[in-house]
Amino acid sequence: MSSYFPVEGTLKEGEIFAVLYYMYKNNISGLLVVKTGAVEKKVVIEDNKIVFASSGSIEDSLGNYLIEKKVINRETYEGTNEYITENKIRFGRGLVELGFMNYDQLWMWVQKHLRWIIFSLLDIEYGEYRILINQEVEAENIVLDLDIAALIIEGMRGFRSREFLDRKFAEIENLYVHNSRMIHRLDLKPYEVHIYDLIKRESQVEKIVKSSELLEFDTLRILYFFLVLEILSTEKVKKKSEDDIQAAENSVSLSIFKSFEEALRFYNTKYELVYKVLSKEIGPISLSILSRAVEDIMENLPGYFQKVQLNPNGGINEELLKSVWYQDFDSHAGGFLRGLEEILYAEIYMVKKHLGVEQEQQVLKWLNKTGS
Repeated sequence: MSSYFPVEGTLKEGEIFAVLYYMYKNNISGLLVVKTGAVEKKVVIEDNKIVFASSGSIEDSLGNYLIEKKVINRETYEGTNEYITENKIRFGRGLVELGFMNYDQLWMWVQKHLRWIIFSLLDIEYGEYRILINQEVEAENIVLDLDIAALIIEGMRGFRSREFLDRKFAEIENLYVHNSRMIHRLDLKPYEVHIYDLIKRESQVEKIVKSSELLEFDTLRILYFFLVLEILSTEKVKKKSEDDIQAAENSVSLSIFKSFEEALRFYNTKYELVYKVLSKEIGPISLSILSRAVEDIMENLPGYFQKVQLNPNGGINEELLKSVWYQDFDSHAGGFLRGLEEILYAEIYMVKKHLGVEQEQQVLKWLNKTGS
């Protein structure tokens, strides 16, 4: 994907995913405005999360949505409309005041309605979009906390345009892994991970499709959302020399650590915290789960990580990294820290996979405190 992305333009079928990923990748907060025909819909984004959505069409109103879902009937809808017009309140508040809903129902159905508006954008065949950066919007009381990357995956699972995929892959012969770290941040299904594993063994799209346990359409659909999320690329990443890698990795500020030992102690505190959280919920098997997570990313780590083992408390065994201590820290710190960070990402993903998103978010908060 090009580093340049216009903040406004036209949308064709399937392209809305790329717009959303651009905002996610660049951590853009503001408004995404999408216009299809005479209807304009707006999505409010804050810190890579979608928090609210609205539509200019009366057909997309909360009242009509509730009628469609058979939560209320037409008579209730019309009576509530009269009431809210007289009292100058919102439709949801009117339903509560008239006794048609309690607070639990109100929150549940308003949030479902917001999600319904958002997912309706993913099916558009043609439209226009504008990204309004840092746009101030009216504060809402009932909001969402919908991760954009998770939305892209969920939306792509429901994507059904074979014609679009045929056009997309007509000129693509090979695919290559571009960003393996992203895989560990996503809550993928086993069959989606299966497609990713195929790509690590085979680059030709035709051979990937033939080797897949999935139907051709579903294989191509998963390949497409891996492309959107930049997990894959149509161009093979040029292998850099060791000198290039070291220069790039050491371009960041490393002054917070004075030695390899100090850096490892810092990260071991985090690994041990992850292990405590996981073991509290699922027991001793947690160590095996975390060890497997580390093994799965070995190919992305510097060579001296290949024999890494976890201690019974979840930290990395220092003895197996002793060879690093005798190297110059300033020259090799970048690769070492990158490896430690990759391991942490992989372990956090295990928390998400086995305990859920809420527990993952809590762990991230604790980890940020241990890093301060």
